[in-house]
Amino acid sequence: MIYIVSGFMRSGTSMMMRAMEAGGMQAVYSKARDTEMNARWGEADGSYVPNDSYYELAAEDYRGPEFPGQYEGKLIKCLIGGALRLPVGECRVVVMRRPAREIALSLRAFFGSVPAQVEREGFDEQMARSIEILRDRRSFLTVDEVWYGDVIANPAAVLGKLNWPIDIDKAARIPSRKQARFSDARAA
Repeated sequence: MIYIVSGFMRSGTSMMMRAMEAGGMQAVYSKARDTEMNARWGEADGSYVPNDSYYELAAEDYRGPEFPGQYEGKLIKCLIGGALRLPVGECRVVVMRRPAREIALSLRAFFGSVPAQVEREGFDEQMARSIEILRDRRSFLTVDEVWYGDVIANPAAVLGKLNWPIDIDKAARIPSRKQARFSDARAA
């Protein structure tokens, strides 16, 4: 069994990875990728780094012939485009969702621009279709759709519904309204 956190950029995938890791799962990711991303998008003097960790594998890890099989029993992050191309194998997937307008605000603050696909009308429907495609994969034992705002509002309830092998109380300490930038969930 391989456990996968998926979603679009800025939808809460890193937060979910951090929560699952705090709950006891072994997350596999590249520290070099974290350093690379923060160097690219953070402040040169180190006064601002966008994420403590992105929880991403290095690009070559995703392309390797043994991907994702070598991560048996572990937790990995695979953004939605990559998840749609995953080879057959027993997986459980949680897909993070967030309204397109919140993703756009976060992307603009983070990257300075927003990809055209996010600004196009129908982005939310495109994400819903992607989730349905994942659900149709026989190799995925479960594909759960989780909304960012719901995780922020009641992490223990959302994490408990997933029925993943985690300590829910420890995992639920990670999502925080304070970190809910560009979100209606912050004020709730």
